[in-house]
Amino acid sequence: MNKIEGIPDKSDYEDYWDFINYRIDGYWLDEKLEELYPDNKYKGLIPTLVYWMEREDEKAVVWKRILPNENETTICPILMCPDDNDFSCTLIVAEIRNCGDLIQWKHIGLDKTKEWEAEKVGSTVEWFDEIVEFNFSKQDYLKMIETFRQRLPIDKLRIDEHIKEWNDKKTNA
Repeated sequence: MNKIEGIPDKSDYEDYWDFINYRIDGYWLDEKLEELYPDNKYKGLIPTLVYWMEREDEKAVVWKRILPNENETTICPILMCPDDNDFSCTLIVAEIRNCGDLIQWKHIGLDKTKEWEAEKVGSTVEWFDEIVEFNFSKQDYLKMIETFRQRLPIDKLRIDEHIKEWNDKKTNA
């Protein structure tokens, strides 16, 4: 059984805020991908469950697919580029299956979908062959999701304050 957690992490880039990140079996998922697939710039990707995802339709897809109904499988975006905060740049997806008390990430891969509609994401995927299936207890998985949910209002407040400061500076300039 693998262990998944949502743990506070420091951004790899100085211009970005700290965030909740996926920690699987004691390692950050983005760093493990970079280790297995060097020179692809996977280190520094951030979870799609963060508040500052740009588009509401894409947020909805992520939150709908991160926990499929029992005995169902989804292709869910899990990591994205922190520059764009949407599906348009580097996007890592997982094939997620809900087996009742067990949640599986059957495959992880790079989304290659060309269509711009949020619902189409995961239609074309280049699956990674160096990543084996992850099996998480449903209890750990739900706790991880709840950690992200609890952080949403905190990040909303941070962004609102940042926008207000930025607007105040513009007004006073």
